[in-house]
Amino acid sequence: MKFYCAPKSISVATGLLLEEAGLDYEPVLLDFSKGEQTSSDYLAINPKGRVPALITDQGILTETGAIAEYIAHQAPGMDLAPNEAWDAAQMRAICYYLASTFHVNHAHRRRGYRWVSEEDSLKDMSANVPRTMAESCRY
Repeated sequence: MKFYCAPKSISVATGLLLEEAGLDYEPVLLDFSKGEQTSSDYLAINPKGRVPALITDQGILTETGAIAEYIAHQAPGMDLAPNEAWDAAQMRAICYYLASTFHVNHAHRRRGYRWVSEEDSLKDMSANVPRTMAESCRY
């Protein structure tokens, strides 16, 4: 497998899980400061221009939660994901919350330009990050 990642990004979660599972993989580091995530070569792998991306024998996976479940299934003896339907649903609920709320709250600090373009709006979004992250962490 090839694992596309970038330092100081959410892809570290996938890297930790790959290591924990003991799976063979080749890490491919992207340098965001050079815009490698938006290169035509990488966009052919992940048109979203984000990490992580995992190339498997079956195809390409993106999105941390989906990759995490795939890795868990590749190492069934490691008990990396619940087998019971209710417990698995609870795990997914946490993954979805992290992806749709927690990570977005954090992104407002440095990547607010994804949502707004006015400088005052960017400053306001950034100023609210400590509050929104604290609320997310309390949950």
